[in-house]
Amino acid sequence: MNFAGLLGIISGLSVVIFITTGSKSSQVFLDPHGMVIVLGGTFTVALLCFPFDRLFGAFKIIMKKLLGKIDNDYAGMIEVITNTSQIYRNNPKASLDQIPKDSHPFFMEGMQMLVEYGFNAEDLDNILQNSIDGKKKRDHDDLKVWHTISRFPPAFGLLGATVGMISLLQTLGEPGAQDRVGPAMATALVATFYGLVCANLVFIPMAEKLQEVGAEDLVMRNLIKEGILLIQEKRHPLLISEYLRSFLDAKYRKATTAGSSDEGSNKQAA
Repeated sequence: MNFAGLLGIISGLSVVIFITTGSKSSQVFLDPHGMVIVLGGTFTVALLCFPFDRLFGAFKIIMKKLLGKIDNDYAGMIEVITNTSQIYRNNPKASLDQIPKDSHPFFMEGMQMLVEYGFNAEDLDNILQNSIDGKKKRDHDDLKVWHTISRFPPAFGLLGATVGMISLLQTLGEPGAQDRVGPAMATALVATFYGLVCANLVFIPMAEKLQEVGAEDLVMRNLIKEGILLIQEKRHPLLISEYLRSFLDAKYRKATTAGSSDEGSNKQAA
Protein backbone atom coordinates (compact mmCIF):
# COMPACT_ATOMS: atom_id res chain seq x y z
CA MET A 1 0.00 0.00 0.00
CA ASN A 2 1.09 3.56 -0.71
CA PHE A 3 1.18 5.00 2.81
CA ALA A 4 1.95 8.51 1.53
CA GLY A 5 -1.35 8.52 -0.39
CA LEU A 6 -3.25 7.20 2.64
CA LEU A 7 -1.61 9.80 4.86
CA GLY A 8 -2.52 12.50 2.34
CA ILE A 9 -6.20 11.50 2.46
CA ILE A 10 -6.21 11.51 6.26
CA SER A 11 -4.40 14.85 6.34
CA GLY A 12 -6.87 16.37 3.86
CA LEU A 13 -9.85 15.22 5.91
CA SER A 14 -8.19 16.61 9.05
CA VAL A 15 -7.72 20.00 7.41
CA VAL A 16 -11.38 20.14 6.37
CA ILE A 17 -12.54 19.13 9.86
CA PHE A 18 -10.23 21.72 11.43
CA ILE A 19 -11.60 24.46 9.19
CA THR A 20 -15.26 23.60 9.73
CA THR A 21 -14.99 23.15 13.51
CA GLY A 22 -13.17 26.48 13.83
CA SER A 23 -16.32 28.34 12.88
CA LYS A 24 -18.81 29.70 15.43
CA SER A 25 -21.40 27.29 14.08
CA SER A 26 -20.08 24.32 12.14
CA GLN A 27 -23.64 23.52 11.03
CA VAL A 28 -23.44 26.29 8.45
CA PHE A 29 -21.11 24.09 6.38
CA LEU A 30 -23.78 21.39 6.09
CA ASP A 31 -25.67 23.10 3.30
CA PRO A 32 -27.36 20.58 0.97
CA HIS A 33 -28.01 23.19 -1.71
CA GLY A 34 -24.32 24.07 -1.94
CA MET A 35 -23.35 20.39 -2.09
CA VAL A 36 -25.82 19.67 -4.88
CA ILE A 37 -24.71 22.70 -6.90
CA VAL A 38 -20.97 21.93 -6.64
CA LEU A 39 -20.88 18.13 -6.65
CA GLY A 40 -23.92 17.61 -8.84
CA GLY A 41 -22.85 20.29 -11.27
CA THR A 42 -19.31 18.91 -11.51
CA PHE A 43 -20.57 15.37 -12.06
CA THR A 44 -23.03 16.53 -14.71
CA VAL A 45 -20.42 18.45 -16.68
CA ALA A 46 -17.99 15.52 -16.38
CA LEU A 47 -20.62 13.26 -17.98
CA LEU A 48 -21.08 15.79 -20.77
CA CYS A 49 -17.33 15.85 -21.42
CA PHE A 50 -16.50 12.15 -21.12
CA PRO A 51 -18.36 8.83 -21.49
CA PHE A 52 -19.28 7.05 -18.28
CA ASP A 53 -16.96 4.09 -18.82
CA ARG A 54 -13.99 6.44 -19.22
CA LEU A 55 -14.89 8.28 -16.01
CA PHE A 56 -15.28 5.00 -14.14
CA GLY A 57 -11.97 3.74 -15.51
CA ALA A 58 -10.19 6.96 -14.53
CA PHE A 59 -11.59 6.68 -11.00
CA LYS A 60 -10.40 3.08 -10.64
CA ILE A 61 -6.95 3.97 -11.91
CA ILE A 62 -6.52 6.96 -9.60
CA MET A 63 -7.56 4.93 -6.55
CA LYS A 64 -5.14 2.18 -7.52
CA LYS A 65 -2.27 4.61 -8.02
CA LEU A 66 -3.16 6.77 -5.04
CA LEU A 67 -3.40 3.92 -2.53
CA GLY A 68 -1.63 1.08 -4.34
CA LYS A 69 2.06 0.32 -4.17
CA ILE A 70 4.12 2.34 -6.65
CA ASP A 71 6.56 0.15 -8.58
CA ASN A 72 9.61 2.38 -9.04
CA ASP A 73 12.31 -0.01 -7.85
CA TYR A 74 14.80 0.94 -10.53
CA ALA A 75 17.70 -0.70 -8.71
CA GLY A 76 15.85 -4.00 -8.47
CA MET A 77 14.82 -3.83 -12.13
CA ILE A 78 18.40 -3.15 -13.28
CA GLU A 79 19.58 -6.10 -11.21
CA VAL A 80 16.98 -8.38 -12.81
CA ILE A 81 17.94 -7.20 -16.30
CA THR A 82 21.65 -7.66 -15.57
CA ASN A 83 21.17 -11.18 -14.19
CA THR A 84 18.95 -12.11 -17.13
CA SER A 85 21.57 -10.83 -19.57
CA GLN A 86 24.19 -13.09 -18.01
CA ILE A 87 21.94 -16.13 -18.38
CA TYR A 88 20.96 -15.15 -21.93
CA ARG A 89 24.62 -14.97 -23.02
CA ASN A 90 25.12 -18.59 -21.97
CA ASN A 91 21.71 -20.14 -22.64
CA PRO A 92 19.04 -17.92 -24.27
CA LYS A 93 16.25 -20.49 -23.88
CA ALA A 94 16.80 -20.75 -20.12
CA SER A 95 16.76 -16.99 -19.49
CA LEU A 96 12.97 -16.67 -19.59
CA ASP A 97 12.45 -19.30 -16.89
CA GLN A 98 14.96 -17.61 -14.56
CA ILE A 99 13.14 -14.26 -14.46
CA PRO A 100 11.48 -13.65 -11.05
CA LYS A 101 7.71 -14.06 -11.22
CA ASP A 102 7.11 -10.67 -9.59
CA SER A 103 9.12 -8.78 -12.21
CA HIS A 104 7.62 -5.92 -14.19
CA PRO A 105 5.03 -7.27 -16.70
CA PHE A 106 6.56 -5.20 -19.48
CA PHE A 107 9.90 -6.94 -19.00
CA MET A 108 8.25 -10.35 -19.00
CA GLU A 109 6.41 -9.55 -22.26
CA GLY A 110 9.54 -8.20 -23.92
CA MET A 111 11.66 -11.20 -22.96
CA GLN A 112 8.93 -13.52 -24.20
CA MET A 113 9.00 -11.81 -27.59
CA LEU A 114 12.78 -12.11 -27.62
CA VAL A 115 13.17 -15.72 -26.45
CA GLU A 116 10.04 -17.48 -27.67
CA TYR A 117 9.11 -15.48 -30.76
CA GLY A 118 12.64 -14.66 -31.89
CA PHE A 119 11.93 -11.13 -33.14
CA ASN A 120 14.90 -9.30 -34.61
CA ALA A 121 16.27 -6.11 -33.07
CA GLU A 122 14.38 -3.69 -35.34
CA ASP A 123 11.00 -5.38 -34.93
CA LEU A 124 11.48 -5.78 -31.19
CA ASP A 125 12.44 -2.11 -30.83
CA ASN A 126 9.36 -1.00 -32.79
CA ILE A 127 6.97 -3.22 -30.84
CA LEU A 128 8.32 -2.17 -27.45
CA GLN A 129 8.28 1.51 -28.44
CA ASN A 130 4.70 1.24 -29.70
CA SER A 131 3.73 -0.32 -26.38
CA ILE A 132 5.37 2.55 -24.50
CA ASP A 133 3.67 5.14 -26.71
CA GLY A 134 0.32 3.46 -26.18
CA LYS A 135 0.76 3.46 -22.41
CA LYS A 136 1.80 7.10 -22.52
CA LYS A 137 -1.34 8.02 -24.48
CA ARG A 138 -3.59 6.13 -22.05
CA ASP A 139 -1.97 7.91 -19.12
CA HIS A 140 -2.45 11.24 -20.88
CA ASP A 141 -6.14 10.48 -21.46
CA ASP A 142 -6.67 9.62 -17.79
CA LEU A 143 -4.78 12.74 -16.75
CA LYS A 144 -6.94 14.85 -19.04
CA VAL A 145 -10.06 13.62 -17.25
CA TRP A 146 -8.86 14.80 -13.85
CA HIS A 147 -7.41 18.08 -15.13
CA THR A 148 -10.73 18.84 -16.81
CA ILE A 149 -12.84 17.94 -13.78
CA SER A 150 -10.65 20.04 -11.46
CA ARG A 151 -11.63 23.21 -13.34
CA PHE A 152 -15.35 22.97 -12.56
CA PRO A 153 -15.84 22.95 -8.75
CA PRO A 154 -14.67 26.57 -8.16
CA ALA A 155 -16.97 27.77 -10.94
CA PHE A 156 -19.96 25.95 -9.49
CA GLY A 157 -19.00 27.22 -6.05
CA LEU A 158 -19.22 30.75 -7.41
CA LEU A 159 -22.56 29.86 -8.97
CA GLY A 160 -23.82 28.66 -5.60
CA ALA A 161 -22.67 31.88 -3.95
CA THR A 162 -24.43 33.90 -6.67
CA VAL A 163 -27.68 31.99 -6.14
CA GLY A 164 -27.40 32.58 -2.39
CA MET A 165 -26.82 36.31 -2.91
CA ILE A 166 -29.85 36.53 -5.19
CA SER A 167 -32.03 34.88 -2.56
CA LEU A 168 -30.62 37.26 0.07
CA LEU A 169 -31.25 40.39 -1.95
CA GLN A 170 -34.85 39.35 -2.57
CA THR A 171 -35.57 39.51 1.18
CA LEU A 172 -33.85 42.80 2.01
CA GLY A 173 -37.11 44.72 1.94
CA GLU A 174 -38.83 42.45 4.43
CA PRO A 175 -39.02 43.12 8.19
CA GLY A 176 -35.96 41.89 10.12
CA ALA A 177 -33.94 41.50 6.96
CA GLN A 178 -30.88 43.15 8.51
CA ASP A 179 -30.66 40.42 11.13
CA ARG A 180 -30.63 37.76 8.43
CA VAL A 181 -27.90 39.32 6.29
CA GLY A 182 -24.97 37.74 8.18
CA PRO A 183 -26.30 34.16 8.31
CA ALA A 184 -27.53 34.37 4.72
CA MET A 185 -24.14 35.61 3.49
CA ALA A 186 -22.41 32.78 5.33
CA THR A 187 -24.71 30.21 3.74
CA ALA A 188 -24.17 31.72 0.29
CA LEU A 189 -20.39 31.44 0.59
CA VAL A 190 -20.49 27.79 1.68
CA ALA A 191 -20.83 26.71 -1.95
CA THR A 192 -17.61 28.58 -2.75
CA PHE A 193 -15.95 26.72 0.11
CA TYR A 194 -17.10 23.38 -1.31
CA GLY A 195 -15.76 24.31 -4.74
CA LEU A 196 -12.34 25.33 -3.44
CA VAL A 197 -12.02 22.23 -1.25
CA CYS A 198 -13.02 19.84 -4.03
CA ALA A 199 -10.63 21.42 -6.51
CA ASN A 200 -7.59 22.01 -4.30
CA LEU A 201 -7.79 19.07 -1.90
CA VAL A 202 -9.23 16.41 -4.20
CA PHE A 203 -9.11 16.77 -7.96
CA ILE A 204 -5.93 18.79 -8.55
CA PRO A 205 -3.83 16.59 -6.20
CA MET A 206 -5.23 13.50 -7.93
CA ALA A 207 -4.19 14.86 -11.32
CA GLU A 208 -0.71 15.73 -10.07
CA LYS A 209 -0.30 12.29 -8.51
CA LEU A 210 -1.37 10.60 -11.73
CA GLN A 211 1.10 12.68 -13.71
CA GLU A 212 3.96 11.82 -11.34
CA VAL A 213 3.24 8.09 -11.36
CA GLY A 214 2.89 8.12 -15.14
CA ALA A 215 6.27 9.83 -15.55
CA GLU A 216 7.97 7.29 -13.26
CA ASP A 217 6.37 4.40 -15.15
CA LEU A 218 7.57 5.88 -18.44
CA VAL A 219 11.15 5.95 -17.15
CA MET A 220 10.81 2.34 -16.01
CA ARG A 221 9.47 1.16 -19.37
CA ASN A 222 12.15 2.96 -21.36
CA LEU A 223 14.77 1.46 -19.08
CA ILE A 224 13.33 -2.01 -19.64
CA LYS A 225 13.15 -1.54 -23.40
CA GLU A 226 16.81 -0.54 -23.64
CA GLY A 227 17.76 -3.42 -21.36
CA ILE A 228 15.97 -5.98 -23.52
CA LEU A 229 17.65 -4.66 -26.68
CA LEU A 230 21.05 -4.87 -25.00
CA ILE A 231 20.28 -8.41 -23.84
CA GLN A 232 19.50 -9.36 -27.42
CA GLU A 233 22.90 -7.99 -28.49
CA LYS A 234 24.50 -10.11 -25.75
CA ARG A 235 26.32 -7.12 -24.32
CA HIS A 236 28.39 -7.56 -21.18
CA PRO A 237 26.24 -7.36 -17.99
CA LEU A 238 28.49 -4.64 -16.53
CA LEU A 239 27.99 -2.45 -19.60
CA ILE A 240 24.24 -3.03 -19.43
CA SER A 241 24.13 -2.10 -15.76
CA GLU A 242 26.09 1.12 -16.24
CA TYR A 243 24.12 2.09 -19.32
CA LEU A 244 20.76 1.63 -17.60
CA ARG A 245 21.88 3.71 -14.62
CA SER A 246 22.32 6.64 -16.99
CA PHE A 247 18.51 6.84 -17.23
CA LEU A 248 18.14 7.64 -13.55
CA ASP A 249 18.46 10.70 -11.35
CA ALA A 250 21.51 11.03 -9.15
CA LYS A 251 19.78 9.62 -6.06
CA TYR A 252 18.71 6.48 -7.91
CA ARG A 253 22.14 6.05 -9.51
CA LYS A 254 23.74 6.12 -6.07
CA ALA A 255 21.26 3.49 -4.83
CA THR A 256 21.97 1.16 -7.73
CA THR A 257 25.71 1.65 -7.40
CA ALA A 258 25.53 0.85 -3.69
CA GLY A 259 23.50 -2.28 -4.43
CA SER A 260 26.05 -3.44 -7.01
CA SER A 261 28.94 -2.81 -4.62
CA ASP A 262 27.26 -4.85 -1.89
CA GLU A 263 26.60 -7.68 -4.34
CA GLY A 264 30.23 -7.65 -5.48
CA SER A 265 31.48 -7.70 -1.90
CA ASN A 266 29.26 -10.67 -1.11
CA LYS A 267 30.60 -12.59 -4.12
CA GLN A 268 34.20 -11.88 -3.11
CA ALA A 269 33.49 -12.94 0.46
CA ALA A 270 31.95 -16.17 -0.81
